[in-house]
Amino acid sequence: MAISNLPYDDQAIVDAVRALPAQDESVSQVSVNFVSNDIEEGTTATVTAMVTWVVSATDAVAILDAARPRPVGPVDPVDPGRDDSPLA
Repeated sequence: MAISNLPYDDQAIVDAVRALPAQDESVSQVSVNFVSNDIEEGTTATVTAMVTWVVSATDAVAILDAARPRPVGPVDPVDPGRDDSPLA
């Protein structure tokens, strides 16, 4: 089951996976795009790659839980479980 269309904190997921001992890691679809035709000091390029890590399912659940959006704003004192606030 993929859960990739929810508003998780991407950077938090990547940081958490990097901190774990991955069972496997692969890199694919690497591209380098130069922003301009000049290649000199001060010009930039964009490097894009797809990185896939294999981690345990329990680690994946913990990573998603830590990276999920959290409500912001005051908690309803009458019904603390109620959440009308926007997500962080």
